[in-house]
Formats: sequence, structure tokens, C-alpha cells
Amino acid sequence: MTQILLLFLINLETPKNFVPLKTYISQNAKVHCKVYFINEDLPDYPRVNVIEKSRLDFFNYLDTIGIEHKMVGSYYFFVRKHQ
Repeated sequence: MTQILLLFLINLETPKNFVPLKTYISQNAKVHCKVYFINEDLPDYPRVNVIEKSRLDFFNYLDTIGIEHKMVGSYYFFVRKHQ
């Protein structure tokens, strides 16, 4: 019974700790970019729900997971890297 209760409590915390990839990008882009567009074709992998400390950290992290950003004027476009 205790194990079931513990599992239930752990599962309650999971949604707070993780968000879909598009939500992660959106939350960080709101902080680090003025205007942005997220390509709808991006996969929605779960990501840790965190606001990166700097724009550079944010872009560097995206690079490690296969997402690139392109800046046109003041607009940022987030798309999947082409292999």
C-alpha cells in the first residue's frame, strides 16, 4: 500500500517538472527573444521545466537536442535541424 501511495505522489509531481518541447521553447523565448515562431513540426518530447539563465545557454541547449534557431530581423524561428 505504501508503494502505491509513493508511486502516486511521484506521478503527481512529474507534470510540474517536465513540459513539452514546444512549451519549453515558448517559455524561454518569451524571456530571451522579443518575437518568435515555433515550427509546428517539432517533436513534443518532454523537457525539464526550466527557464535558462541566458539566451546563450538557451540556444546552446537547443543545439544539443537538434533544434536550430534562425534570426531574421528581430524574429527568431525555431526549427528542427536538417541532418
